[in-house]
Amino acid sequence: MSSGPYLHGHHASVLRSHSWRTVENSCPHLIPHLTNPSLKILDVGCGPGTITVDLASRVPQGSVVAIDPSVDVIEKARKHAEEKGIANVRFEVGDIFNWKDIDGIDGGGFDIVHAHQVLQHLQDPLSAMKEMKKLTRKGGIVAVRDCDYSAMNHYPPHEGMQKWHDLYRATAKSIKCDPDIGKRLHAIAMQAGFPRSDIDASVSAWTFSTPEERAWWCGLWAERSTKSDYKTRVLESGLGTEEDLEEIAQTWKEMEGKEDGWFAVINGEVIAHNRS
Repeated sequence: MSSGPYLHGHHASVLRSHSWRTVENSCPHLIPHLTNPSLKILDVGCGPGTITVDLASRVPQGSVVAIDPSVDVIEKARKHAEEKGIANVRFEVGDIFNWKDIDGIDGGGFDIVHAHQVLQHLQDPLSAMKEMKKLTRKGGIVAVRDCDYSAMNHYPPHEGMQKWHDLYRATAKSIKCDPDIGKRLHAIAMQAGFPRSDIDASVSAWTFSTPEERAWWCGLWAERSTKSDYKTRVLESGLGTEEDLEEIAQTWKEMEGKEDGWFAVINGEVIAHNRS
């Protein structure tokens, strides 16, 4: 089994978003569980490694192993760790479904198995959660965070934003992914064998409202709509045209210029405790 096609791809506009992420802004649910400096952590779908390196800096006597299917992205992650002077981290090409092929990854070998914005891009998120559970030691945790596109919102109203919203969700579903998975992470954990009493569910948000925040968020989505692999997926699906995507890109640029503009990304989170 493989992780399947990645809707966004690894265009520069995508990596700008990923590279902004830190433990503080992307793993608030995990921070209370990082008090032991000797933890062993697995970061699944690590991307360019900014969260990974931040995690490693918080467990200086521990270690972090991170995996991602993209060779190019793993190279970027290794360079980021080197630039930050973080040595207790190892990046490997691979995915959660083929972890047995990766040296140094053993069942029950990690205190924390972490995945950020990963399950929404998988055709079989339940199997991924089951594999993460296998990799967590007794007494350890699986920590997962994914957004819920159905709950995203913006101001002021704009027909083009609704068009983006509908097209993105339809395209994700066309490749059998769930863009709204953030609302049901606890349910997936239950299906993977975690009792409901062992699952802590929470929600947090990214908000983009200042001129700088709008410029960054709207700018990367304008570019992503016309230049990333997402564009290819839209066209292949037949759900949208190049003209649709150009219109959507222009909408994002208009939203960037709105002094009262506001965009919220809602994220579901779970901490699943492995008691068995």
